[in-house]
Amino acid sequence: MQTKGIKPMIAAVPRKGIDAVGLEKSEPRRWYIAIVNNKSEKLCRERLEQRIINQPVDGKDYEVYVASQKEWTVTASGKRTLKERIVLRALVFIRCTDSLRRQEIAHLPYIKRFMVNIAGERSGSVRPVAYIPDYQMADLRRMLNDADEPVMIDPQPVRLGTRVRINGGKLRGMEGYVLETPNGSTDFVIRIDLLGCAKIRINSDLLDLI
Repeated sequence: MQTKGIKPMIAAVPRKGIDAVGLEKSEPRRWYIAIVNNKSEKLCRERLEQRIINQPVDGKDYEVYVASQKEWTVTASGKRTLKERIVLRALVFIRCTDSLRRQEIAHLPYIKRFMVNIAGERSGSVRPVAYIPDYQMADLRRMLNDADEPVMIDPQPVRLGTRVRINGGKLRGMEGYVLETPNGSTDFVIRIDLLGCAKIRINSDLLDLI
């Protein structure tokens, strides 16, 4: 018999999707790698952003990023123009939940497929979908946005040197690795899982050992 004025207790065993204190758990968002047609990266970005244009800034279903760098170029007539150079071709990064990726985004006509992790453990005959850790995406975006030198992507495994931190300039505080090149110059390198590494030429005086 329920006592008047006392509410019944909530079941002690959490339901699926509910944590131990009774709060609903949200599905994690990850940076998935969509494969698109070459030279369609910016168009795909525009189409994806158009789908969520009316959603509130802090409540959008997903985030879209194309790895590119703004660079000044000189035309044949001598005019300087600012252009967007794609550094990872045929790829669009989408930060969303796996449910949204599978149920909606994967079915869009301009998304060919999502990259899989060939080194991951299979589930039956299916390999796991690849994603990039948030901290690596943050480093890549900062490098592409702030670096004064061209950012190059090296998809091949490289032998990284000492771990370092940049001590000045727009990339001050950024951590990565030093790479000595055959011609004697120095590169600053950050890892990008599954895609290799991003690197820029840098003055060795701007690097501190960690």
